[in-house]
Amino acid sequence: MLKQTLFCLCLAVLTGCAPLTDDHVAATRMDVPDLQSMTDAEARIKTWPDQRWWRQFRSPELNRLVDAALGKNPGLQIALARVSQSDAMVDTRAADMLPTLSSHVQMFHERFSANDFYGPINGGKTFTGAYIDPAVFSYHLDLWGKDRAVLEAAVGKKHAAEAELSMARLLLSGAVTKTYFRLCSVAEELALTDELADHRKDKLHLTQVRFDLGLDTKDAVDKSRFLLEGVHQQRIALEAEATLLRDTLSALAGEGPEWGRHIAVSEIADIASLALPEHLSLGLLSHRPDLAAALWLIEAEAQNVKIAKTRFYPDVDLVGLAGLRSLNLKDLSLSHGASVAYSIGPTVSLPLFEGGRLEAELSNQQAAYDMAVAAYNNTLLDAVQQVADAVAHSHETQALVVSQDAAIQANEAQARIHRLRSQTGLNARDGEVEAQFNVIEQYIKLSKLKNRRLETAVELITALGGGYEQPLPPAVALGERQ
Repeated sequence: MLKQTLFCLCLAVLTGCAPLTDDHVAATRMDVPDLQSMTDAEARIKTWPDQRWWRQFRSPELNRLVDAALGKNPGLQIALARVSQSDAMVDTRAADMLPTLSSHVQMFHERFSANDFYGPINGGKTFTGAYIDPAVFSYHLDLWGKDRAVLEAAVGKKHAAEAELSMARLLLSGAVTKTYFRLCSVAEELALTDELADHRKDKLHLTQVRFDLGLDTKDAVDKSRFLLEGVHQQRIALEAEATLLRDTLSALAGEGPEWGRHIAVSEIADIASLALPEHLSLGLLSHRPDLAAALWLIEAEAQNVKIAKTRFYPDVDLVGLAGLRSLNLKDLSLSHGASVAYSIGPTVSLPLFEGGRLEAELSNQQAAYDMAVAAYNNTLLDAVQQVADAVAHSHETQALVVSQDAAIQANEAQARIHRLRSQTGLNARDGEVEAQFNVIEQYIKLSKLKNRRLETAVELITALGGGYEQPLPPAVALGERQ
């Protein structure tokens, strides 16, 4: 009898499969474009910054701000909660692959109807009994790899959530760094603007003296006063920008506006030329958390396709129980062997006719996989463009800083000549004041360019992932095709 049962089970498993027609052409991932042509030999080093890349700017205040933001930013806390949620889901899926053992107890007081199916035998009788099963065993036989695929899909989503958390940290640290750089630049521009105001006041005083002596016109005095007010307006705008920047840093750090009032402005280590890795090639894109997340989502969707395919095959569970069953409580004693009951055997579910549901679910999962691949390809193109743009901006700002240094030297030379002529009485002092004013304006322009150079340094670091180091899916490693 047992042999016949096993034979019937095997026959049902082998024949009870819904027809699976898989003519879907899966989407393919793009090859990674070559990045080497974007760089030149003089902009390379042999090391790549670690994940705390902002420390290379050697600013204790910047380090404090980034650490504060990484610790309390609400958006980052959401991403962290998603990682915890995905960890729990992996544990849940792993537990689903293990056998389960439980205990069931059911007690009842029942009266059978005389007109029921059991009426001729027990009609009108009342029973008080119990079903006590101290050991109920269940185990899903993963014959087609469905449970393993479910677990791998959860693992893929977990790694994707971790990569997304790293991306959130990278973007947050980049935003804090760039905002702080601009705050430092504004502080420097404010100091230079105060010098501009002093020179404009000096020029107004000289013009007023000449007017009082009848050597100049009222228009000249009004023009000098107008130029002085322009400097005052420039300072007001810079003060307002500094306030907004402090408020932005407070929000990024998860604090109120008052917190930002105590941010100290410090000197930033100047980066004349951003240090790039020795070989700026496709391998560096693995440092981008968003690309890693996209790859892990492809892996998860590939596992979901496998899950959808396993639903075309029979599903087998091994179920067993052992316990005591009786319609009379007094018969439950272990001394009454007649109350002992046990069973063990497979439960088979055969997908004979589903009305097209299985095919629709498979098509849905295949479309989800194609969308994940398309999302990866789009992220890859964006990443390459961001790297190319950041490299171009880095070269541009470096060239502009060099040119501005030369312009300052030329203006300072002119200022020295005007000062000598003024001291020797060959020229009026107005020329010396105006020349020095031009020098300060050029220093303000240089301050803006240096801030932009620091910003492009951050942009390139973030474009290349900021030293992100996490494993990629083995089946879809960067640069490979599925």
